[in-house]
Amino acid sequence: MKSSVKKNHGMSIIHLEGDFLSEVDQEKLRKQVRELVEAGSIHILIDLTHVVHINSCGLGSIVCALTTLRKVGGDLRIVGAGKFVKELLHITQLDSIFRMYSTVEEATTQMQDKVG
Repeated sequence: MKSSVKKNHGMSIIHLEGDFLSEVDQEKLRKQVRELVEAGSIHILIDLTHVVHINSCGLGSIVCALTTLRKVGGDLRIVGAGKFVKELLHITQLDSIFRMYSTVEEATTQMQDKVG
């Protein structure tokens, strides 16, 4: 899995690409989130637009990221989840925990009130 981070309107956007299936991928995301929090970025969007497959490792690291951010007064939103990812989030009932958006622009607009 590839990932990149961009800053936009006071929040960080982690763009993921490829399959999110391994413990290596899980640790990579956890490390990115820790580094962003240490740098003061506590409002994060995770862009899954280019993620086709995700499993329990991937879901676990996203849940961990949300927990980490909420402990420091931040938040996490999911963007661009495809059909397979949405179905998995629904089956695991994680769709009731995460706020999900179709586009980065939509999520950015909605999260602006939190970033202030």
